[in-house]
Amino acid sequence: MKRHMIPVRLFAPIATLLVVGAAPGLVRAEETPAAVNGNNANEAPPTAFAALVRAAAAYEYGDMAQVVDAARPVAEGTLPSSAEQRARALRFLGIGLFLTNRALGADNAFAELLRIDPSARLDPTTTRPEVVAFFENIRHQHVARERASRHFIWNLLPPVGQFRNGDTTKGWIVGGVEVVALAACVASRLVSYSWHHTDNTYGPSGTRASDERALRVVEWTSAGVLAAAYIYGVIDGIVHYYRPADDSSSSLTLLVFPGGGGLRLTF
Repeated sequence: MKRHMIPVRLFAPIATLLVVGAAPGLVRAEETPAAVNGNNANEAPPTAFAALVRAAAAYEYGDMAQVVDAARPVAEGTLPSSAEQRARALRFLGIGLFLTNRALGADNAFAELLRIDPSARLDPTTTRPEVVAFFENIRHQHVARERASRHFIWNLLPPVGQFRNGDTTKGWIVGGVEVVALAACVASRLVSYSWHHTDNTYGPSGTRASDERALRVVEWTSAGVLAAAYIYGVIDGIVHYYRPADDSSSSLTLLVFPGGGGLRLTF
C-alpha cells in the first residue's frame, strides 16, 4: 500500500497567510487605550478609580477625546469619588477640553479645580506649554477674584482680618492674646479703683499702696501687650491681604519675651 506524502514546502504559504490575516487585529488591540487599562472603551467605567485609570491611559496614548469622556463622570459627580479623585478628574478634563478646542469648558473645569484646591498646579514636564499658560492665566484670575471678595477694612479689626484671609490658627492666637490682655487690663483697673479713696490712698488706712503699684504695672503691661497684638494683627492682615493665598514665602511673627517684645518679618 502506497502512502501519499504532502510536501512540507506546501505548508509555508498557508502559515504565512494565517499570520498575516491575524496580525492587523493583534496590532489594533495592542494600540488602543482600552487594551492598556483592561476595559472596553465602549463600556462606562464602574468606579471613579477605573475612570481615572482609563483617563490616564488615554492621556498617555494621546487620545484627548477619550480623556474627556473618562474624566467627565468623576469631575461632574456622576461617579462617587473622593476630593482628591475629583481634583484629578478636573485636571484631566480641563486638559482634554483645551486640547480638543473647547476652551470655555476647560476654563470652567480649571476654575472648579482651583475652587476646591487653590494650590493646584499643572506639571510643566508632562503638560503641553500652551495648556500650562492657559491654566496659569485662569489661576491668576481666580486669585484676583478671591482677593476682591475680601474687604480691606477688616484688616483694621484683628483678628477678623486673619480669619477672612484664611489664617485661622493665627486668628485664634491673635484673638486669644487680645482677650487675655484686655481682661487683665480691665481687671487690674477695677481692683485698683475699688481700693481708691478720696484722699488718694488705697485700702484701709493706705495699706494697699504697694499692691496698687503692682496692679498699675499689670495694667500698663497688659495694655502694652494689647496694643502690640493689635498692631501686629493689622500689619499681618494687610501683608496677607496683598499676597496670593497660596504664597507662603514670607511671614510676620510676634515675639513676646520678659521685659519686651517685637515683630519679626521673614521673607
